[in-house]
Amino acid sequence: MDQTTNDNLVTAAQSGDKVAYTELVRQHYRSVFLTCLSVLGNSHDAEDSAQDVFITGLAKIQQLRKASQFNAWICRIARHHSINLLRKKRSTTNKVDAWINPPNGSEATHSIDMQRAIGQLPQDLREPIVMYYFDGQDVKKVARCLDISAPRVYQRLRAAYKQLRHLLAEQGDVS
Repeated sequence: MDQTTNDNLVTAAQSGDKVAYTELVRQHYRSVFLTCLSVLGNSHDAEDSAQDVFITGLAKIQQLRKASQFNAWICRIARHHSINLLRKKRSTTNKVDAWINPPNGSEATHSIDMQRAIGQLPQDLREPIVMYYFDGQDVKKVARCLDISAPRVYQRLRAAYKQLRHLLAEQGDVS
């Protein structure tokens, strides 16, 4: 979808068009879900959180000043909501229990090992990895969503890559 169409949907949603907001939810759900998943560490909580985020987004859409920033704005809401949820639950687990449609056979074993390794990363490294590699967001979008600079995103991606390589080597998956 092009940016103009997205901007038009945001403008319509700000005017009270529920159909336009529904389309925004459909188009941005994956990004919001993966943002929640990167913070919360499990898909069930991430789904619940994503739904709450879009409800909050609907209530606060008037506060969005630039329609072109909708994705970064809603992802920031998702991140903050998920962090607050973690605080409320006092959860100490950092396991990612399911990625969408894991592969079968030996690839499934590798995928599970990768999930475990990603789940062991600290949150500040896990978030950019999930957003960049699994959601396909570019570094600028990740930076806006995490409210950090693009060079800081690159730094975290490098650090996460090093830690993942080490964790997978310990598991015997990487030489």
